Formats: sequence, structure tokens, C-alpha cells
Amino acid sequence: MKLLEDSFSYSNQLGQRQGAGVVYLNVFHPDIISFLGAKKENADEKYRVKTLSLGVIVPDKYYELVAADADMYLFSPYSVEREYGQPFSYVDISKEYDNMVANPKIKKYKIKARDLENEISKLQQESGYPYIVNIDTANDASPIAGKIIMSNLCSEIMQVQTPSVINNKQEYDVMGTDVSCNLGSTNIPNLMKSKDFGKSVEAMVRALTYVTDSSNIDVVPSVQHGNHLAHSIGLGAMGLHTYFALNHMQYGDEESLDFTNIYFLLLNYYTLKASNKIAAERGETFHNFKASKYADGSYFDKYIDQTWAPKTEKVQALFKDVKIPTQQDWADLKAAVMKDGLYHQNRLAVAPNGSISYINDTSASLQPIVNRIEDRQEKKIGTIYYPAPGLSNDTMPYYKSAYDIDMRKEIDVYAEAQQHVDQSMSLTLFMRSTIPEGMYPWKKGRTNKMTTRDLNILRNYAHHKGIKSIYYIRTYTDDQEEIGSNACESCSI
Repeated sequence: MKLLEDSFSYSNQLGQRQGAGVVYLNVFHPDIISFLGAKKENADEKYRVKTLSLGVIVPDKYYELVAADADMYLFSPYSVEREYGQPFSYVDISKEYDNMVANPKIKKYKIKARDLENEISKLQQESGYPYIVNIDTANDASPIAGKIIMSNLCSEIMQVQTPSVINNKQEYDVMGTDVSCNLGSTNIPNLMKSKDFGKSVEAMVRALTYVTDSSNIDVVPSVQHGNHLAHSIGLGAMGLHTYFALNHMQYGDEESLDFTNIYFLLLNYYTLKASNKIAAERGETFHNFKASKYADGSYFDKYIDQTWAPKTEKVQALFKDVKIPTQQDWADLKAAVMKDGLYHQNRLAVAPNGSISYINDTSASLQPIVNRIEDRQEKKIGTIYYPAPGLSNDTMPYYKSAYDIDMRKEIDVYAEAQQHVDQSMSLTLFMRSTIPEGMYPWKKGRTNKMTTRDLNILRNYAHHKGIKSIYYIRTYTDDQEEIGSNACESCSI
């Protein structure tokens, strides 16, 4: 990790991110405690990582052991690979856990599951890390043959990868497949004004298709190889809170959940339709399409077996000019995809898009705004005071700060979107170091300070709701500082 950090310090994304990189480690890896310790402020300088991000791969079995307050075993990757004939990352630990515990040939170490859970929460309080990837949730929902083993720097990319085999001459004996992120985002308030929602989405899919087709990252052959085989893109969204405010919906209420569900259902449907159209035009599908749940049609069952439509009057009115697919439309799309295939292995992913949302004059990603008037530090200009998009006396009651919103509501909003998104979403949790009275029912009669228990409960709730990944934890402290971010929570002009 130290070697990676030193080399990454030369790649800084045009000054936006110094030493941008992330390392993921499985929660059942024997180095997990040391791994988390490397990010602590008081860690030994020899192994403290300053700019590298940390992520933890979490199988379902871990949540089961935490719930039972049981011991958990950490397994030697070397002995696991020797026994199973494949790398540790590709072994289904939830399925094989009991066999691995019982196998005397696998070296293992015992700790308390809840001790590790508290260590994760302590570090999240201190630094905002680690990211969490609920790996079984991601794989169970994936329609693609193969195994997702990790994510990216912002935790929204979930794509199948295959390992490369490199010999002692540093040559590829087996060329694996890695991921090229070809991302773009819909601007929700703008797209909802489109005269033809489906046509607009198709234009976006074709634009991103041009990116994946013309991208040729030959300096990393496995990324180049994966990109050529998968043609993956990641269309996402931003401006959700702005749209809620403009249309008088409170973040996380019934109408906002209803809107999020239908919006992402439409993105899913129209990106599938566009990908199918491109596959038919070119007579080409993504590699190994025939082994996917798209090819056998099973992916479409959840859309054909029930009616998906807006439930509330307000959301019905908002989508009155948008063609919402019927069960028959989904059945027709299923037949078309089974006949001509899809060009893109992956289509949807929701990035954090912080900076780009300002250029688009909308709120970032799907998350609530942090403050109504933001104090932004721009290097060449200095301080800019930036009001929330569309802020007025009319929208102000609907622009509540993320720090004043029950984070279970944010998780609920993301869960509505996640059921339609084939990859993942950058979900940041916002916490106050002093929790407002009545926000979380489990705080009653206990301390009003944020504790590791609060983060434990929220992570388990996110897993329960089908969330695939959690990005940063942002903490707003009593001295008006934000840990894990460089923006203040409120300011006055």
C-alpha cells in the first residue's frame, strides 16, 4: 500500500485529487485490523497511509456473525487458494465459511465479530473510511456471469473482473479483464423537462458508447482488454434533492421515494432499449452475453410479473408526459434482448459528481445538500458563496441539510434507485457529532453524542435495504468542522 501511495502521488486528476487510489481488503482477511490501523492519525509513519483510500469487502456471513455476537475466523489467503484452487477474492466466503472453519489445512485466526465492527466504526468516525462493499448483495443482483470482487475509488463501479496471470518476465500468460470507467450523469431537473425522455436517454447512451469505443488505454492492457470486451458504461444522475425542492417534496418522504423509483426504472428501461438497438445495428453484443441473465430472459421477470407505476398523485402528475413502460413493453423488450442481445455489459452507475454538479447548477448525485449556502474554496478565484440551486423562499423549507436528515431516509431513497441500477451508487452518510434530539429512536435515554453504535446500526440497515456500497462517512463536529471533507456546514453572508 505504501508503494502504491507513493506512485499514485504523481497522478492527481488535474489537481482535484492528490494520490487518488483505493485499496480493498476482505473483512475475513487476517490483516484486516492492521489494514484499518494504517489510516489512523496516530499510526506509525512507516505504514500510515495518508492519501490512499481504504475499502472493505463485506460478505453476508459477516453481518450474520455480528448479529449473533459470535466469534469470527480470519483465513490465510495462501492456504485458501491452495485448498480451493482459486484466489481468495473469488471464493464465496458466505457459502464456504463453515467448511473453511472446519478444514484443518486452512490457517485461521479468531476474533470477536463485534470488536471488528466497532473498529470499522471508530475509523469511520475518525477519517470517513473505510468504504463498505456488500459483495454478496452486489453479486446476487448482478445479471452478468462471473464474480464482482471489488469496486473503484468512489464505490459506484461494480463489474465482473477476471485475474491476469503474469510470469517472472512480467509478461501476460493470461490476459485478465479490468475496468474502464466510462461515466456520465443525467441532470434530473433538466431531463424531466425533455419532450422525449427515451430519446434523450438514447442520445446519452450513444455518447457514452462513443467514449468506450474510442477509448484505448494500452498502458494497462487488462483495462484495455476488459473495455474492448464489455463496452461498459455508467450513466447516473444528479440533482435529485434539487428536483425534490423545486417540486415541494421533502427528502425521504413517500412522494420522493415514489419519484426516485420511477425515474430509475425509466433510466433502466431506456438504457436497455438503447443498448439493444445498438447491438441489433452492429450485430455485436458484449462478450459472454449468452451466459447472462439478460440472454435467458430471467432478468426481466421482476418487471413483467408486476405493474410498476407511480403510486402518489403528485408523481403521477410529474410523469404525465413520460411514457412509462407497461408489463407488455417489458415483455417486448425481453424478446428483443433475447433475440439481438445488448451491446453494453453494464449501463448504470451513480457517481458522487460533486464538482460537475456545480457546473450543471444542480445538487450533487442523489444525496441531500450539505448547506443552503455553500462556502467553496476555488484555487484560482478564492472563496465563492454558492446558494443551493433554485433556492428561494418557496423552496427553502425543502432544502434541509443532510446533517439534519435521518440517514435512514437517505438510505431509503438510494434503495429505491438501487433496485433498478445494475452497478452501484456512491452513498455518503452525513452525521453530526452531537445528534439532534429525536432524530434516531435508539438514542433515547443514551448519550446524544455520535457513537460507533450509530454507524453500526446504519451500516446494517443499509445492508438490510439492499444497498451495495457505502462511500464516505462525513462528520460535522461541534466546533463547526467537517471530518472527511473541507467544506463548512453553514455560513452567513
